Amino acid sequence: MQKQHTLIQASMSSLIGLTILNWAMIQALFAQVPPNPPGQFGPYISSTLALAVVSIYLVYHHYKIGYILSIIVGLMCLLSAGPQKFFIEPNATLLTPVIILGTTFSATLIICSIMSLKRKI
Repeated sequence: MQKQHTLIQASMSSLIGLTILNWAMIQALFAQVPPNPPGQFGPYISSTLALAVVSIYLVYHHYKIGYILSIIVGLMCLLSAGPQKFFIEPNATLLTPVIILGTTFSATLIICSIMSLKRKI
């Protein structure tokens, strides 16, 4: 029982970290603070933020759909702040903390959500 509790804590902590990270990215977009994401990524970041907030509630209450949504959130965040940004982003050196934290949070979230789903089945 203690192990599942740890998985839930890790999942929720990662979701909260990704929520804050996406919130900061959307604020940088609105304020046009360099390096900011291009304007066309606003809806994508907003939808990732919304899914992350919903997933926090669902994971907290141990709903299976919460873990499935968490995996989707982790994959969406890997697209916007994953390790591939080091190779394709011109401002990768300025975004290094975002890339490292985004990758760490996303990987932790995906792994813990998959492990939680396997335990529930």
